[in-house]
Amino acid sequence: MQDRPLLARQPILDSNKAIYAYELLCRPIPDASEAWQDAHGNSATTEVVIGALHEIGMALVTGGRPAFVNFTADFLSIDLPLSPDEMVIELLEHIPATDKNINAVTRLKQQGFRIAVDDFTGDEAQATWLKYADIVKVDLPALGSPDNAGAVRKKFHREGLLWLAEKVETHEEFEHCKAAGYDLFQGYFFSKPVILFGRRTPDSHLAVMQLLGALNQEEADFDDIVDTVRRDPQLSYRLLQMANSPQVNHGAPITTLQRAATALGLSRIRNWANLLALGKLSDKPAVLQQQALFRGYLMQSLSAGTDTMEPDTAFTLGLFSLLDAMLDMPIDEVCARVNLPKELTQAITENAGVYGQHLKALMQWEKGAADTIDWASLEVTPSELEASIEQAIHTVSQQSGDLGL
Repeated sequence: MQDRPLLARQPILDSNKAIYAYELLCRPIPDASEAWQDAHGNSATTEVVIGALHEIGMALVTGGRPAFVNFTADFLSIDLPLSPDEMVIELLEHIPATDKNINAVTRLKQQGFRIAVDDFTGDEAQATWLKYADIVKVDLPALGSPDNAGAVRKKFHREGLLWLAEKVETHEEFEHCKAAGYDLFQGYFFSKPVILFGRRTPDSHLAVMQLLGALNQEEADFDDIVDTVRRDPQLSYRLLQMANSPQVNHGAPITTLQRAATALGLSRIRNWANLLALGKLSDKPAVLQQQALFRGYLMQSLSAGTDTMEPDTAFTLGLFSLLDAMLDMPIDEVCARVNLPKELTQAITENAGVYGQHLKALMQWEKGAADTIDWASLEVTPSELEASIEQAIHTVSQQSGDLGL
């Protein structure tokens, strides 16, 4: 049986970096050209809707948040199997504002669907759609300069219209667009570290409180404590760092949370958690923690189908791959502080070795570039990766509910 395309999702955040929605994308990533969209656009949208609705489940894919989906002109006239609360319809930039298309969009709006104009750069022909739009997605790189983002919004804004900056890659771009009046943001700025000087890395307040709750049970369950720690990337990092300190570990580096907790013991972990609770606590954006957890569980799931990757180590690797953003320090420094073995350090920093190749494939999928994955270097097939992705999404969805993310 031929492997079917992989469904990808990209978070859309509000100005507080909370998840507002997800854009669902078909795999391989669509070409931006009108010719590609004419030839493949309908099948791409079909794959996304069917994949999310039937293969995985829309509620699980988006966590109950709206799904942004690219629509071709043909799809505008199709009766949708989703409610307006579940979907935002993105009008691709090449769709002309003909009478037929305008009537179709008007009908969708009457049904309660929100309309987003995709890849807007100020083109006057595309601006015809703005009177029907609820959201405008501005292609930041296509404007040439972030300064132009404010000018485009100022020229075309009207009351009630939400402005979304696409392909925001840095915190500087995020802050610039936010100051220019943008409401929503899409890109990888949230996972890029902001370098801080002279400040202690904050710990997750909620995760520390849950850890203390588990530790203070009359009969503390060791597995529950380890499970609580592994849900939070920063706590996991600190636990491994402490377990690999010269005062605790005199042998080979400890690379799994289970071994780290065993080496430390409940009493030392309890004292450590109490110390964290007394310190200054704050939270990183929930989407960053979710992404780190997703990588951990996906790597763990992928390892089950190989003879060369150990599940707990694979989980740690996936979880730690975003610690540069969580801890606001270079990733090689993070690895050094935890005393990770050379193999795992190179896997995270260089995508070297079997762990690194699978981590690289994971990140290519996240960026919507599954068609660039070097399958020959992996021990999994596209369908096995998709199954692992579904399993990881399901696990993170359950855990995020428990954590209140």
